[in-house]
Parts: sequence; structure tokens; C-alpha cells
Amino acid sequence: MKPSAPRRSLPALGLALLLTSLDAGADPDPLPSFLPPRTVASGVREGPSKAKKSRALREGEPALRPTLVTLVNVHTLEAVAIGPEPSRDEAAVIARFLRDRTTWEEHVIDPTCLRVVRAMATLFQSRRAEFISGYRSDKLNEHLRKKGHHVARRSQHVLGHAVDFRLVGVPVQQVLQHLRGTHNGGVGFYPQSGFIHVDGGPRRRWSGE
Repeated sequence: MKPSAPRRSLPALGLALLLTSLDAGADPDPLPSFLPPRTVASGVREGPSKAKKSRALREGEPALRPTLVTLVNVHTLEAVAIGPEPSRDEAAVIARFLRDRTTWEEHVIDPTCLRVVRAMATLFQSRRAEFISGYRSDKLNEHLRKKGHHVARRSQHVLGHAVDFRLVGVPVQQVLQHLRGTHNGGVGFYPQSGFIHVDGGPRRRWSGE
């Protein structure tokens, strides 16, 4: 009876296969398929060049931006984070964020309003601003006026030139005092509801509810 060849143990068999693959020129440490190729010596494929990366960034890859303050619509509970400077699509985002709360009609908001909010958030180091009103349709404006609110027939809100807001964690009187002395447009104060109206219209000062 011919003696059988000795069986190799599993560890020994694995080592033999590894040595065989190395002899055949296989990569001993292959990269996972989802990673870019290594940058190694010349003659071997390299990762994307800096020029390609820059071009990809220009062609629409999202860029990370610092957040200055988060805006919250108290009626819809929607939130928008804005940075120290306006982004390219900010006007459209804010128009939707501050749309009429009854008809959902959108309107461009005067950039002056957001400049004021940015300046106040920076000055008082607030990370959250709550918005009570932005754009108002004629229908909503007339409804509020008939209910006895301090609302002008041709309000700056109807033109998209005004916002009502407050800074969370900052006494409203501090913000009001500063705006009354520095803002060249309208500044209104609504003490019972605890918010400030600012607009891009003529310089005016009032209190109401």
C-alpha cells in the first residue's frame, strides 16, 4: 500500500497561497474599491490631481461654511443656518423660509433685513434668531389689521421689506436700544409679544401690539 502524502495544516496552506500570490506579483495590501488609488513611484497610477480636485469643487461639490446664527420660523418651525456672509442661493432660501404663512406665497426679502439680523447676532453673540413675520400677502395683512393689530394698510411686510424677530438669550430691550440708535429704516417694538420689527423703508420709530 502506497503511503499517502502528509496533509498540510490550514495555517500552512494559507501561508503557501500567500507566498504564491506574492510571487505572481499581486498587491499584498490592496486598497478597498471605494478608496482612490495610492500615489506612489512613477509608473504607477496616481490619485486625482490638484487641478482636477479644484475643478470638481467649482463644478458643484458642496462647500462647508461656518454658521453664524440659526434662524427659526415660529409658525412653521422650519430652521435655516446662515453664515457671516450671504451664500449664493441665500435670497431664494430666505424667500421660502419667510413666505406668507397662510397662502405660502413667496417673495424676495430685502437684504437689509438679513444684514440687520447678522449684525445683531454678531454684536450680542446669539446663536438663534426667532422670526415671527416676514413676507405677508395682502390677504394676511388685511386680516391682521382688521383684528386690531398695529398693522399699516400698506405694510413694509407686503413689499417684502420687513421682518419681525427676536434673539434668543438676549433681552429684547438691548437689541431695541441699539437699533433705535443705528438703523436708518423703520424700527418697531411689540412688548407684549416680545419682538422687534425692522424694515428697509423710511426712518421711523414706534411701539405697538
